[in-house]
Amino acid sequence: MAYTELETIEAFFARYTGYLSDGDLGGLADIYNYPALAVSPRGCMAVTEPQQTRDFFAQGQQFYRSRGIQSVRAKDIVTEIEANGIWVGHLVLENLDDVGTPAGEERNAYQIVVDGDGKRRIAVTTPLDGV
Repeated sequence: MAYTELETIEAFFARYTGYLSDGDLGGLADIYNYPALAVSPRGCMAVTEPQQTRDFFAQGQQFYRSRGIQSVRAKDIVTEIEANGIWVGHLVLENLDDVGTPAGEERNAYQIVVDGDGKRRIAVTTPLDGV
C-alpha cells in the first residue's frame, strides 16, 4: 500500500457535508464503513449495505429540502480521542437555507475509522438531539 497522508478530521467533515449539501448519494454511501452502526434513542440499527445509506439519505434530502434547508456545514468539531486509526468525537451540523442563512442545528457524535487504504469512514453515527 502506498502511503497517503491521512485526511484531517475537518477535511473529512467538509467532504461529508459537501455530499449532504449536494445530495450526492454515492459519495455518502462511500463515506460509511460497512457494517456501520446508527445509534439513536429509538435503538441501534446495523447498516450493512451501501443501498441502506443511499435510501436513508434520499429520504432525508426530501425532508430537509421541503423545509427550505439547502446545505449543511460542520462546526464546533470536538475530538474526544484519536488513536490507532479511530477518531471519536462530536460536532454541530448547521443547516443553511438557499442564501446560506443558518436554519437550525443538529448535534451528532461519530466514531470514524481509517480503512486499509488509509481513508476515513463513518463506523458509528449518533444524533444527539433526535428521537
